[in-house]
Amino acid sequence: RGLGVIGYTLALFFVIFRAPDLALTQLIIETISVALFLLCFYHLPKLRFKPKSAKFRVTNALVSVGVGTVVTLLALSANSQRSLESIASYFIENSYKLAGGHNIVNVILVDFRGFDTLFEITVLVIAALGIYGMIRLRMGKGGE
Repeated sequence: RGLGVIGYTLALFFVIFRAPDLALTQLIIETISVALFLLCFYHLPKLRFKPKSAKFRVTNALVSVGVGTVVTLLALSANSQRSLESIASYFIENSYKLAGGHNIVNVILVDFRGFDTLFEITVLVIAALGIYGMIRLRMGKGGE
């Protein structure tokens, strides 16, 4: 339930804070993500429930709580220590001087992090082509 709701709410916040380009990008990416997510569920086999023993469930619960505790402690520890200073002031000072842009977010995404954004898009396209290829392969074999 929350996958689409959170993304569309984030897009609404982008509109409220006057970033329509980010809102449009978020809406498109969220819609594609939800559609692909639902498409994957459509092609999954039916789930068969196999009853597990009480000992197995208790062991799973203990491992889950242990891993959750460790991850939470690591996240809190990492968040409480700042080893490097923030780079926000650099972007605020140089977005207009170096890139000529008034919208700092756009300057960061397009000029300062352009290759990063390009390669993220490339990874998404490769993943989409892989999914398309697997679907075509399955349909070609007479699969459902």
